[in-house]
Amino acid sequence: MTLYVKTGCGYCARALAAAEELGIELNIKNVADEGVREELASLGGKQQEPFLVDEECDVQMYESEAIIQYFEEKVGKKTNPSEKGPMVCPI
Repeated sequence: MTLYVKTGCGYCARALAAAEELGIELNIKNVADEGVREELASLGGKQQEPFLVDEECDVQMYESEAIIQYFEEKVGKKTNPSEKGPMVCPI
């Protein structure tokens, strides 16, 4: 999974912290790096961070809350304990 972030973005920091807590490995791309802002715009259609791309499940999404929920469903646990099972990629 790739997460597009912006330095100093609180929403990005929340998504990154959740991924770390849940043990999710991410490819991090910062829009401050050359060409990354354009890459983000071509993938998602707008300049907004954070932006998640999960190529394995063909998922793309903005909004830190949605991204955190996706992480939780993907690994089958919440940042707070939950009894949900792991998320399965849509067919």
